[in-house]
Amino acid sequence: MNCKIVIPSHKRHDNVITTKLVNNPIICVEQSQYEIYREYNPDYEIVAHPDNIVGLIPKRNWMLDHFGDMFMMDDDLMYFNKLYIELGEVSRIKNKELVNLKIQQLYELAKLTGINLFGFTKNPRPEQLNVFKPYSLSHSITGCAYGVIKSENIKWDESFKLKEDYLISCYVKYTERKILIDRKYNFAQKDTFKSSGGLAHIRNNDEELRNILRLKKYFGNVISLKKTRKSASLKKEYDVTIKFPY
Repeated sequence: MNCKIVIPSHKRHDNVITTKLVNNPIICVEQSQYEIYREYNPDYEIVAHPDNIVGLIPKRNWMLDHFGDMFMMDDDLMYFNKLYIELGEVSRIKNKELVNLKIQQLYELAKLTGINLFGFTKNPRPEQLNVFKPYSLSHSITGCAYGVIKSENIKWDESFKLKEDYLISCYVKYTERKILIDRKYNFAQKDTFKSSGGLAHIRNNDEELRNILRLKKYFGNVISLKKTRKSASLKKEYDVTIKFPY
C-alpha cells in the first residue's frame, strides 16, 4: 500500500508550487476554499475539511484521521536535493517519479523497522553528509515535509499554534525512542516568515517564543533556544535546536 502524499494549504490557491516536485499529490484545504483551489489546480485532487478545523495543527490531526498513513508536504517547497554528489554534479532532482519513489521507499523502510515518524534531513550541505551513516534514528524531522504512520503516539497537541514539528519529534522520540531520517536527501522551502498565506497570519516572534518556551517546559534541556544575529534581512529572532540524550 502506497503512502498518500498530502499538501495542506491555506489561501495559496494560485501558488501551490510543491506540485512541481511530485506526482499525484492531494491538496487539502478548508471547505470554503475548495472551489477556488479546484479552479486554479484542475490537475490535482482537492480534498476539503470542515471550516471549523482552523490552523495547521488541527488540520494535521484531521488529515491523519481521514487519510491514515501519509507524507505531508508544505505548499511552498522549491527543490528536492540529493546530497551524495560528486564535485560539479547538480544536486536538484527534477524527476517527479524519482521524488515519489524516494518518499515511498522511506515509508516502506519505516514500516519494516516499526518507526512511525519519518522524513529527510534538515541539513542542506553535501560536505556534511557522513556516507557511512546514510540514515539516522536520533534526529528530528523537518516540518516542511515529513511522514507519519497512524499509531497511538502520532497526534498533535492542538493547544500549540507553531513548532508542531519540534513537538511531534520530541514526543515520539520520548515515547518510541526512534525517528527515521534519510540523510541523503532534503527538501528546500521558501522563507516562511516572508510568505503570505499558510500560517503567516499568526507567525511572529512573540508567538514563536511562546511556543518554544512551552516546548522547553515539557522537554527541558532537549530544547535549546538562542537569539539570532541581528540582520536587516532576517525576520526570525530566535533559533531552536533539538538534541536528544537517547
